[in-house]
Order: sequence, then C-alpha cells, then structure tokens
Amino acid sequence: MNIIPIQNVCFDDAATLAMGEAFHRACKTLRNFGSAVPAIIADRIIEAAKNGERDPSRLYEQALKAFGFENMSMLPRSPLSQPLLWYRTQRDLRQPG
Repeated sequence: MNIIPIQNVCFDDAATLAMGEAFHRACKTLRNFGSAVPAIIADRIIEAAKNGERDPSRLYEQALKAFGFENMSMLPRSPLSQPLLWYRTQRDLRQPG
C-alpha cells in the first residue's frame, strides 16, 4: 500500500483512487467554467477526504458545491448540454428586464 502526502495529510491507495475519480468527473462536468476550476475542485475534494469521505460520488458532490450546485439534479442531463450555458440561462431568467 502506498501512502501519498497531500497538503500535509496522507491518503492511502483507496482514498487517492476515490479522490482521482471524483476529480476527473468534476473537471469534466465543469470544463467550461475556467482555468481556475481544477484547483478549486482539488481543494474541495482534499478537504472532504481529510474529513474522512471516501465515496467518489460524495467527493464529486462536495467539489460541485463550490460552484453553487447544492442539488445535483440542477445539473443538465443531456450529454449535449453544457453546465455553464444552463447556469447562465437560469440566471438570465431570474433577472428582470
């Protein structure tokens, strides 16, 4: 078993595998949100893993919360949909004018 230190915390193979899966999934979901996204995703996943979370789906959800996705049903279901486009459309509908 390998122990990998990240931000002064060590994670075993199972944890890093779960974290990697969540990271790649979140990056794919939020690919159009900008270049700072991977660092924010990584920080959120590391923080959740520090608190003992090891489920890739819950790590993924924690990462998306940084971008205001509290409810995963808010994400578009169509593979052709882009999260940023959906978000902008919803925001624009709420604005008067």
